[in-house]
Amino acid sequence: MTPTRAGILAALLTLAALFAAGTARAQSACNQGTTYDMRTCWSKQDVAADAKLQSTSVKLKAALHKAGIDPAQLTAAQTAWAAARDKTCAFEYQLYLPGTIAPQLGVECDVRMTRARTQRLAALLAALQTKDAQPPELPVGAAADAELNRVYALYASRLTAAQRSALAAAELAWIGYRDKACALERGDCLTTLERERVAELETSWVGEAFW
Repeated sequence: MTPTRAGILAALLTLAALFAAGTARAQSACNQGTTYDMRTCWSKQDVAADAKLQSTSVKLKAALHKAGIDPAQLTAAQTAWAAARDKTCAFEYQLYLPGTIAPQLGVECDVRMTRARTQRLAALLAALQTKDAQPPELPVGAAADAELNRVYALYASRLTAAQRSALAAAELAWIGYRDKACALERGDCLTTLERERVAELETSWVGEAFW
């Protein structure tokens, strides 16, 4: 059967706590030693995160098929997500060039976004096990939308023209992902993804908080 809004939300809240704890452990383990040591550690985390995402995606596709939902929707969302991740992490990498920390921050971005996506797929997989009807897609919450626009504008104001162009390309790719993902998840997906995007933008800025 298809997921309920309540089922997705409950699963997301539980997984969010686990995700935050896992991220904290990875940061503590990887942000030690030489620059080479840290890059190597984050690269291993990246490989592990991607493997977990692929495994979760395979399980979710099987569950969608069993529930009578076309798995092609997930495939489209995953393709759009990968484009958004790649453009976002390319922007974050370029933002800190020519600093030697740029490659590490680019990989950290990749790990962070991959884990966040896995978290959402795992929540949807858990919700598919319920017996309730699929929820309608809700409009994006006004507060979440306003906050994303506010943080994005403040961020862009601190960038060079080239950096703003890269951020804009990443944001357009993310919007494409958001729309495809929420066509499948429905419920309050638009609002939760906009909040997730705000968190990503804030986390990517290593200087003093401006928001």
